[in-house]
Amino acid sequence: MENEESPPDSIAAAQKKEQLKNRVLKTGESFGNYRVVKCMCAGLLAHYYHMQHIRDLHDVTVGIFHYRTEGNDRFFKRLELLKKTVSTFDHEAIPKIRDCNKIDGRICLFLDPVKGQTLSQYFETHGEPGKEGIGVKASVVMIAQLLGVLGYAHSQGVDHRDLDSDLIYVQEDGSIRILGLGVKAALGVDLFESIVSASVSPLVSSKTLGRLNSFDVMSPEYRSGVVEDARVDVYGVGFIGYWLLTGRKAVLSKYEPPTKLVDDISPNWNEYFDKSLERTQDKRYQSCKVALLGLKSTEVEPQSEGAGFVQRQIDRIPVPKKIVERGELATRIYRLFIIGLIGLTLTAICASFLSVSYTEEADYSRSVAQVAEAGQRPSLELKVEPPVAKVEFVGFKQRFFANEGALRLNVQPGDYKLRISAPHHIEKILRVNIVSGASIAERVQVKLKPAWTDMTIHTEPGASISVVDVRGLEIELGVADDSGTFSLKKGIFAGTYQVLVKKAGYQPSVLENQAIEFGTLAEIDAPLLPLPAKVDVRSQPAGASIVINDVELGKTPLSLEDVIPSDQYLVIARLPGYRPIGRRVVVEPGQDMMIDFGDLVPLSGALRFRVSVRGKNVPEPEDLYHALKVVIDDEAYSWGERDLGFVPVGEHRIRLEHPLYISNEKTLQVDDRGEYTLDFVLKPRPSIVQLEIPGSLEAAVRVDGVVTKLVGNSIQIPANKEVEFELRVRNHLTMSRVFKLSPNETYVWQVKPVSIPGPTEGQSWTLPYFSISFGWVPAGEFTMGSPLPEHARLPNEGPQTQVRFTRGFWAGIYEVTQAQYYEITGRNPSKFKSSARPVESVSWQEAKVFCELLTNFEREAQRLPEGYVYRLPSEAEWEYAARGGSMTPFHFGRVADATKGHFRGVYPRDRKDGLRAPDGTGTSIVGRYQANEYGLYDVHGNVREWTLDRYNGRLSGESAVDPRPRSEGERIVVRGGGWEDSAARVRSAVREEISPNVTSDAVGFRVVLAPEL
Repeated sequence: MENEESPPDSIAAAQKKEQLKNRVLKTGESFGNYRVVKCMCAGLLAHYYHMQHIRDLHDVTVGIFHYRTEGNDRFFKRLELLKKTVSTFDHEAIPKIRDCNKIDGRICLFLDPVKGQTLSQYFETHGEPGKEGIGVKASVVMIAQLLGVLGYAHSQGVDHRDLDSDLIYVQEDGSIRILGLGVKAALGVDLFESIVSASVSPLVSSKTLGRLNSFDVMSPEYRSGVVEDARVDVYGVGFIGYWLLTGRKAVLSKYEPPTKLVDDISPNWNEYFDKSLERTQDKRYQSCKVALLGLKSTEVEPQSEGAGFVQRQIDRIPVPKKIVERGELATRIYRLFIIGLIGLTLTAICASFLSVSYTEEADYSRSVAQVAEAGQRPSLELKVEPPVAKVEFVGFKQRFFANEGALRLNVQPGDYKLRISAPHHIEKILRVNIVSGASIAERVQVKLKPAWTDMTIHTEPGASISVVDVRGLEIELGVADDSGTFSLKKGIFAGTYQVLVKKAGYQPSVLENQAIEFGTLAEIDAPLLPLPAKVDVRSQPAGASIVINDVELGKTPLSLEDVIPSDQYLVIARLPGYRPIGRRVVVEPGQDMMIDFGDLVPLSGALRFRVSVRGKNVPEPEDLYHALKVVIDDEAYSWGERDLGFVPVGEHRIRLEHPLYISNEKTLQVDDRGEYTLDFVLKPRPSIVQLEIPGSLEAAVRVDGVVTKLVGNSIQIPANKEVEFELRVRNHLTMSRVFKLSPNETYVWQVKPVSIPGPTEGQSWTLPYFSISFGWVPAGEFTMGSPLPEHARLPNEGPQTQVRFTRGFWAGIYEVTQAQYYEITGRNPSKFKSSARPVESVSWQEAKVFCELLTNFEREAQRLPEGYVYRLPSEAEWEYAARGGSMTPFHFGRVADATKGHFRGVYPRDRKDGLRAPDGTGTSIVGRYQANEYGLYDVHGNVREWTLDRYNGRLSGESAVDPRPRSEGERIVVRGGGWEDSAARVRSAVREEISPNVTSDAVGFRVVLAPEL
């Protein structure tokens, strides 16, 4: 372990500069259009934050990369490629990347919100870093999930290689989410090494036992700069798993196997971590799937819940993409490899339990056949040990006996199986092949193994064991061990014996005709009958009643004859006025013994206490004793010497009290004997946060991310622990604050809500809570209508009129969607249902009511710019905003086809190229086509859009300043054309008229925030 010493001043100064350049944003700090709620993780490669949009308040997880990535376009392009790759993933543990962006020069990722607690926080809650892990069951679940999600990612061509424990988030249901997948590969070697060289993190972190940083989990090849691959992640998970199981960080230079640190776990854990943390990557588990198989072997029961969970992770890992691309045959080979690997593993496990079979078999065919090629006369010569052996040809009646261990036979050519046996030896089967015209030049050596067998005798500890064989010879074998078991391994031949068992103080046992069979363990029970003993019992004073094993036998002094020896005697002396006393005694066979209880103790009781204090940075128990009270049945006693000398017999309720700490209450039955030591844990009394919220505002409160109800205006929180409060007040910015209070402390939070600001001229605007986005349309002038030469022009598009707007306004970037309409009105009348498609089949009046509801809501929230309201655009405002400064038939130019908007055909009509019809029938999702210069989408096609003007067959042809919408006439002007219209009918200048009561599946609307008319 390297020393963690303070760096030299020059290095410290450089590190401080690095920290300032790559500082962690504070809660409440702005970042683009977002505000920091909290920093989730400050990592080596990136800092990850929980942020909230300042207007519509949607939550997002933002990763801001190291400042050394600024201006690196190659890295940014790789991130965009990573975004596309991850978008195809189907795994809940891998959050989707929503956007890659550059804000204030910093490269960042926007991801789906990631909730829960970091793995470091989870470990602190469920274990004790440096002392105790989170338990075997929880460790298996966490390791299996990590290998499962990384195995899934590896199969898709993406790895991690930077498994900081703060990049792993544990959800309430125990599932995980992982940040940073694929980032290291996107950085590239040079950029990564630049970040590492600038890092102020130590190479080891033995003092930070509750977290694993990037340097902790670096594999040896990763740390030394050797070319690495996805097996780096296998090492990283192994390091994390060792930490979770044992509570300690693995140090390869003085590695300790987990069975040495954790009691009662399978020895297979040692093999799993040996393979996971192997220094050489080629000797390591070669994939996450193979590592999962190793993890599964740590479960003693194959059908256990843990093994089933591991198997489910294995099943979720698909065949790698490269394997699939090689075709069906390669896929089958890959699967067979995995199945074969499992089979080999199971075979190896099974082989470790096989015993030597009774009959051995050997094949000498190859040796005999090779000699037979010399063309000599066929014969077979055997050399057998022991010298007396019987040779049988299996399938034939011939039997031969070796003469002094040698046997020579002339045989016909062919295949033979020979059985060779001898008394007290294991028979052997030989397979030989004799070739015609050949003879054997060398002998076949056959050595039979002695047929020793095993025997176990169960009797009294220390008993001597001997046997008498058929010859009448007594053979001493040995002595039974402390458990009364005598085991003989391969020390006796099969046969019939008389077994003799003897021990002092016991009647000897003689077992006749005990058959010992070869190939099986002979187990013999030989109980011995003890000789009786004499026991005398004394006490002071005399006269105590003596009860032995619940039977009263008399009063002291007491003499008992013919006591059966046993180690299960419980002798109790009872005398009125004195505490009963008991003693467990062992009566030895054939011996006399004295039980002297000595001086009996008068009735009394004593309580003693052991006290600990829960929490961090808490005082030692001794520092609390002066104010500590012992409460017994609601009566308080001073702590004193932690020793209460007398407690009445019976059931009592006992607890400890302190001004700042409390304990649980315990119930104790106090009897007439013994002393009692009680363990109490003092817990800090909870702290209280009181909220003072001005006016009638109501706040939704989250404590550490969990919705919490106020009791009155207060919330209790744990003392001496950092607790994060988050307040959400409607139409106000979200407030966040962290408290760490002392026991029994009350803090009054005077909440000062800040209203969500309204729109600013010249900037885009998103309506809070409803996510309706608006683009800024500046003041200016334009020519309304179309010129005479414009193809497909109709008379109602002229004469051209000069219009000037003295004030800018905001126009809806998109046509109002079905989701937005439903959010405001509670209904969706559309024919072509989809939340992202424009709402249609709404009348002119219904569209105006929608705008009035928006106006009322924002007026109540005091966000409306003075003199502005939400409404439908006038006909002049619509064409001004739709043109986006253009004077061509379309905002994008003079020609068009169905690839440029949701309409039919081409423009001009005589075009030979271009798309004639859109895909399918009906409306399209908003925003699919190119926006104009003001950022507005779908001004050509999709749905016709209601305006405020009633229809007139001609334009005025005069100049107009801030023209008001026409109020005379029965029909209403709609602009922009719809999905069923031709390209010619969706030009910027096209004017249509329909009845205000019409509800068409090709008519919708767009909202503007403009001066009130």
